[in-house]
Amino acid sequence: MVAASPSGTRRRILGAALFIPLIALFAASQSAAQWLLIPLALVMGWEFVSMLAMPRPLRVALMFDFILFSLPAPIVTGMEKMAQMSLLPVFLVLGGIVVSFVWLSSHNRLATTFIGLLVLCILAARTLLGLPDGHLILLYLAGIIAACDIAAYFVGRQVGGPKLAPLISPNKTRSGAVGGIIGAILASLVMMMWLPVSLPEVVIGGVVLAVLSQIGDLLESALKRDLGVKDSGTLIPGHGGFLDRFDGYLLTLPALCLYMM
Repeated sequence: MVAASPSGTRRRILGAALFIPLIALFAASQSAAQWLLIPLALVMGWEFVSMLAMPRPLRVALMFDFILFSLPAPIVTGMEKMAQMSLLPVFLVLGGIVVSFVWLSSHNRLATTFIGLLVLCILAARTLLGLPDGHLILLYLAGIIAACDIAAYFVGRQVGGPKLAPLISPNKTRSGAVGGIIGAILASLVMMMWLPVSLPEVVIGGVVLAVLSQIGDLLESALKRDLGVKDSGTLIPGHGGFLDRFDGYLLTLPALCLYMM
């Protein structure tokens, strides 16, 4: 990564500090975390359809789908009891319809892939939040991804060197990517004090999550470059939009959900 100005670094720190109330709510209550998923999903979904400049009626229709994807697990469980069947196939079919709409309206393969991963990411988050202490599991993942991002940012600034993917994200360096992996491993080792996992699981998990997080970041960067936009939004000072901040969860959340299942 290239060096950032002190003012740019301060803006990033300020933007990160805005998430402190959100983190506190997630840590305090699993129920609150489940309900918070809905506005988070809506904001990210709206940023995506806005970047793609989709027609407003289609944007609104897709937002209703995102509400369904992010409904709290107890509500979904109640719906499944009434229907006497698992609703997962229904949600997957609905997700497929959303992906189809994006493809038919844009014919953009990258955007279609991205929305498919975003839907899986939201469904995985909803599933994890339905597990015992699921909100804490998500916070552990958030800590690992944050450590990866911070280490990649500062190592890339200080060390520099060859670019990681110059055609997609010119600011990212290979040294930053390695620093991010090391940061994720160190964060995983800290988490080991609270999680019933072995040392090999911690190390391998840290590496896998760091790699998947950085791939998600690059995927969103490729999408923005393809669409000709700098940021997915302007809600977070120094970070852009919510998709810019949560792109590291695109692949890590589905992978963690599969592992937990």
